[in-house]
Amino acid sequence: MTNKYQNVLYFHGLESKPGGHKVHYLNYEVDFVKAPEMDYTDPNLFEDWLDYIEREEPDLIIGSSMGGYFAMLLATHTKTKVLAFNPALHSRTIEIKGAKSGNEKLEGLVILGKKDDVIDPKKTLKELDKFDGLSVSIEEKMAHRVPLPIFIDGVDHFLLTQ
Repeated sequence: MTNKYQNVLYFHGLESKPGGHKVHYLNYEVDFVKAPEMDYTDPNLFEDWLDYIEREEPDLIIGSSMGGYFAMLLATHTKTKVLAFNPALHSRTIEIKGAKSGNEKLEGLVILGKKDDVIDPKKTLKELDKFDGLSVSIEEKMAHRVPLPIFIDGVDHFLLTQ
């Protein structure tokens, strides 16, 4: 698939590990994927990644749960498009030190699991009302964890339509 998103950044969730089938799939779809191990308690995390994004200018930031929230925060500073799965816009068990919203309009897609019992999708929908540049898709059978087929469908849809 040829697309304009050749440099992608992927942030895993709070209790997830880097790598795996999702990153393998992304490596197949785009030229370059950076999928680092994230320590969301690192006090320099936000500034370090903001500097990285401003320097490297990825085309797309993808994140799941805490990674989706983090991706959205960073994108409000950089105009980078975002694809977020069940972003932890509320009900987080930790806060990222120094993280703050910027002034750039968010653009991209948020995919929510209707059966998510960790990050309530109804509350997330209310939070998303603040952002008019985001499309929202609800996966009827998805819970908090994002199954690989839904991840692939979401990425493919995003790459083809955004």
